[in-house]
Amino acid sequence: MLKNITNFKELIEEYQIKIPIIQRDYAQGRIEASIIRDKFLDNILVHLNNNKEMCLDFIYGSVKNDVFLPLDGQQRLTTIFLLYWYSGKKEDKEIDFLKKFTYETRASSREFCQKLIQEEFNTFEDSDKLSEKIKNSSWFLYFWDNDPTIKSMLAMIDDIHKKFNNEEFFDKLELLKFHFIKLENFNLDDDLY
Repeated sequence: MLKNITNFKELIEEYQIKIPIIQRDYAQGRIEASIIRDKFLDNILVHLNNNKEMCLDFIYGSVKNDVFLPLDGQQRLTTIFLLYWYSGKKEDKEIDFLKKFTYETRASSREFCQKLIQEEFNTFEDSDKLSEKIKNSSWFLYFWDNDPTIKSMLAMIDDIHKKFNNEEFFDKLELLKFHFIKLENFNLDDDLY
């Protein structure tokens, strides 16, 4: 089997990552996913604190014109995107590479991701709910509250903040690895979408 072990940063440096319109909303931040989310973030934290690689299984999809369209792995990629955003903003790191991560599912999801990256945000103390600070920002549009992907992202940001607030882990996120598979390597195409 053709496979390539990589991480989010390597992948996004090579390709734009575009979550295709056919994919479901980001779900790891949903209320009913709280136990899974909690365990997943705890597991990531343990691996990063111990400087150990963590394998996040397979991520696969199509690559066209330097754009990667994931068929599987959207949830994990979005969570890693949010971990990079959180740690990058908190640790004052360069996160322009995150501009290459986007959603096609809804314009609001795409715009939210763009604003999240480009707008100033440096309020990490004195708050359990970063989501409230984000929602109270001048750039946050009130109708984004109706987008389930944005709601889930905000819930995930709150949980990341609870677990990682006392940590510096931006440079360690490269320890989160996955097997990257291009469908083209298997003579598969967009019919799967």
